[in-house]
Amino acid sequence: MLCKGEGHMDVMDVTLSDEQRMLRDMVERLTVEQYGFDVRQAAIRDHCGFHRPFWKELGQLGVLGATLPEDCGGSGADHMTAMLIMSAFGKNLVIAPYLSTVISAAALLARVGTTTQQAQYLPRVIEGDSIIAFACEEGNDVAEVGQVKALASPAVGGFNITGQKTGVVGGIWSDFVMVVAKIEGTGGTIGAFLLPVDTPGVEMNHARTIDGGSTSTVHLQKAFVPSNAWIGEYHDNGEAVERICDEATAMMCADAVGSMETLLGKTVEYARTRIQFGAPIGKFQALQHRMVDMLVGCEQSSSITHHAVVQLNADPVERKRAVSAAKALVGRVGRMVAQSAVQIHGGIGTTDELDVSHHFRRIETFNFRFGTTDRHIRRYADLLDSREP
Repeated sequence: MLCKGEGHMDVMDVTLSDEQRMLRDMVERLTVEQYGFDVRQAAIRDHCGFHRPFWKELGQLGVLGATLPEDCGGSGADHMTAMLIMSAFGKNLVIAPYLSTVISAAALLARVGTTTQQAQYLPRVIEGDSIIAFACEEGNDVAEVGQVKALASPAVGGFNITGQKTGVVGGIWSDFVMVVAKIEGTGGTIGAFLLPVDTPGVEMNHARTIDGGSTSTVHLQKAFVPSNAWIGEYHDNGEAVERICDEATAMMCADAVGSMETLLGKTVEYARTRIQFGAPIGKFQALQHRMVDMLVGCEQSSSITHHAVVQLNADPVERKRAVSAAKALVGRVGRMVAQSAVQIHGGIGTTDELDVSHHFRRIETFNFRFGTTDRHIRRYADLLDSREP
């Protein structure tokens, strides 16, 4: 997962099993063959970057179900496998609802859903036939699950949900949306509800993101859901949703590191071949120092992301610390790497014809999902003296 240069070994590779290496190589090969730059650009023009045949192929090859439990139809792989998949997507600029559908919504269903709910939804997700948008954030940068304002009010046979969710990725492609809301009259119980996107009272406003993808604002006005739409049926989902958000944040870091690796490799190659003043620009000491900074940033980001992924199974305080440290550092360093890549490439680095500009935009998008860099710095500071209750 670390940046590769001449004579540079991927040191994280030694921690991978043979199965993980095979999966990583398969996903990277598949993204190159079926989601190349031209295919991606056409998909952005037509479908906000989503290429459904590629998504279906991921399902047929078992990638979508790789990290879901075996008793739910998946392969039972660990967080490291999800990290490798996300890194491959970042390297190749894949726009797909993997984070929202698989890492977030499907994982929550597999973890706390009833047997009936799992059987109803997960097989179609694993096969690539169904997409679920995960709607938790509300755009206030607080991002604490217990402070959501969306409210689920008890009604005859179910609940009426009212609220607004922002930054919902994949909403434009989805069949269902999983909405996190506070249960009225319970003193703070959190529920996650699965709604068809055409539920009366649900309105989605879609917008193109700077990286070519799509985000949605979900407005809910007394949207009625039956009681069995509550994931786990009447169990407080707050702790489980909080963990899912941390897992998704760690996987976003892996995606960003993959993007940073590609930027470094392309920048080094460009510096070797771009001639100015009779010599490759890579011979200029100032640019050599800049590329060394990029390499060190990639190494740091890879290491801290790996640590965060390892800590996802730790106690909540350690998990949150590790995830917030990773999000803060990758956000700051990723921007430096992206800016350096564009500056070294010059004017061409800002054009749509070169993928460098698309990686730059992808990393900028990363900085505003699941909490900003500043928000995670504040959370890390708040947790420094915390103790597990």
